[in-house]
Amino acid sequence: MLVDKAPTDLSRVNLDDDLEVHYWCARLKVAPEELHACVLAVGPHVDDVQRRLKEAARVAFEKTGED
Repeated sequence: MLVDKAPTDLSRVNLDDDLEVHYWCARLKVAPEELHACVLAVGPHVDDVQRRLKEAARVAFEKTGED
């Protein structure tokens, strides 16, 4: 499935719309399960979702012990 159209509201993630889930997964480079878990944890606002995903990536990187 191609992502050729952005959601109407780019400030919120709508988990009830499969096309929006696909769009946000592609845009944020995450699996649907990760997107769902993140939205359930911080809410649907894209800024909050992005912040949480960045923090999770930072923590995962730190756990590798790499510099």
